[in-house]
Amino acid sequence: MQYSSLYKKIILLGVLATLTFSACKKGFLDRAATTQQQDKDIFTNFAMTDQVVNNLYSRLRGAYTYLGGYSMSSGTDEAKDASNWMASMSFNNGSWSGNNNPIGNTWRDNYVAIRQANAILEGIAQYKTPDDANNPGALANRIGEVYFLRAYYLAEQVRQFGGVIIVTKTIDQNDKAALNQPRSPYDACINQILADCDEAMKRLPVSYSSTQIGRVTKGTCLALKARMLLYSASPLWAIAGKNGFLADISSNNTASDPEKWRKAAEAAKAVIDLQTPQGGVAYRLESTLAGRLAMFTSNTLLSPEVIWVRMKETNQDYDRYLFPYGSNGWSGCSPTQNLVDDYEMANGLPISDPASGYDPAKPYIGRDPRFYTDISYNGAPWKGRKIETFERGKDEQSTQTDHSRTGYSCRKLADESITINQGPGRDVHGIFFRLAEFYLSYAEALNEYDPGNADIAKYINLIRARAGQPPLPAGLTQADMRKRIRNERRIELSFENHRFWDVRRWKIAENTEKTIWGMRPIADASAPDGYRYERFKVEDRLWRNAMYVIPITTDETLRNTALKQNEGW
Repeated sequence: MQYSSLYKKIILLGVLATLTFSACKKGFLDRAATTQQQDKDIFTNFAMTDQVVNNLYSRLRGAYTYLGGYSMSSGTDEAKDASNWMASMSFNNGSWSGNNNPIGNTWRDNYVAIRQANAILEGIAQYKTPDDANNPGALANRIGEVYFLRAYYLAEQVRQFGGVIIVTKTIDQNDKAALNQPRSPYDACINQILADCDEAMKRLPVSYSSTQIGRVTKGTCLALKARMLLYSASPLWAIAGKNGFLADISSNNTASDPEKWRKAAEAAKAVIDLQTPQGGVAYRLESTLAGRLAMFTSNTLLSPEVIWVRMKETNQDYDRYLFPYGSNGWSGCSPTQNLVDDYEMANGLPISDPASGYDPAKPYIGRDPRFYTDISYNGAPWKGRKIETFERGKDEQSTQTDHSRTGYSCRKLADESITINQGPGRDVHGIFFRLAEFYLSYAEALNEYDPGNADIAKYINLIRARAGQPPLPAGLTQADMRKRIRNERRIELSFENHRFWDVRRWKIAENTEKTIWGMRPIADASAPDGYRYERFKVEDRLWRNAMYVIPITTDETLRNTALKQNEGW
């Protein structure tokens, strides 16, 4: 069928919305001026409606490129970018504000997407959009996807800002009362997210065919519910979120609510237990570390562990960003010594334990096997050679352009088979949700409301077994188990855009986000492998507790006097 004469109308609800939002006198709730005829042209045709839904997907911020096209890890104690122009530097030197959100103008962007979702739902209802004649049920699927995407964009607002304005219908630009709403309590926003996910699940399958990978499924909905309930139960929001929109940014990180943790545990277990129509579980862990590594490079779209993915999030440029200098890389997202120190020894003991066998003269011997799949270090095998971070080495640790600032490179998400500047490279598919996250979330929530439950160690040990690590020791106290769960999450989910949010919801960032360390190899013939290793301070970072949440864009608070800014901004 020919749609060329109407193609521009397909994106009216997206592009015109963006144009509306860019006008300096208009706020985030202003309604794009489409005509009744234009809406009718779109929503009386399934193919056109399908295109508009696809456009709504296109607004998703990538899992790996969330921070100005690059990794959020370098805005945390996980990593350090090599170039001062990268957005992570603003987080680290404290120069961000309501006028400068390094992530971008997400307040506007997410509300543009939410309004587009509302317009789609209203258009389908008003014009009684026909189903796809060649694929009955496709319209119901698309409606479900839109409900979920509305929930997801609201969840993005909540994750950054706390309680925000709930918008479930398009708003006329002349409706001043609707345009100047106050913020809703955090938990009210969580409830709206849950409600939209439930509406979505009524219309969605457990999986799509291989030609539809990347679309929202029942598992995607369950995953978002589980993640947001975990955030709601965490100290930053456990009590503060019940009746207010502001986070508790005090230094007290003990706030808790057993009922919230119970709901979070049940939601995570629902992801784990989701069944296919054939009766098997919908997702399972990759069985080996090699499979885990391939999940981030060559096997993302086929991995049984992946729940939802943003297809073609980026390309070979991301490998260039991660690669070491000696392989034509930019040495971005260079792991910190802070993170390296948190990888256990292969015997399961932390390096701080005298019984662990850790030898500072041989710091990379006998570590958790994930260390070797996740991080490149001096002497590590890489593309048929060894990494050289020593002075005048190919990958020299240095403050020079595109050199690792820490003495390490991120290996986990980098495709070693790629040669920068040769060939077409690859498409990088960004993983939003994978099963291991929900094993960890389930264990964390259980430990907070039912310490000692056998499932806590069971699901942590399943992840550790896949890595080749021994089980957790028996008899851990709740506090000791909490510490082990948090460290397991730090290691297993490293470089996947979790740490930034975890240190905030746990309210530990005021301790973790201050001093960043690296490791410098120094040639020494008397040393075991020809080098002695010297820890050094990479930088001190600025922290104040207002940074537990992102400030709302200043322009929006000036337009809407009922819109209160986050505390400390």
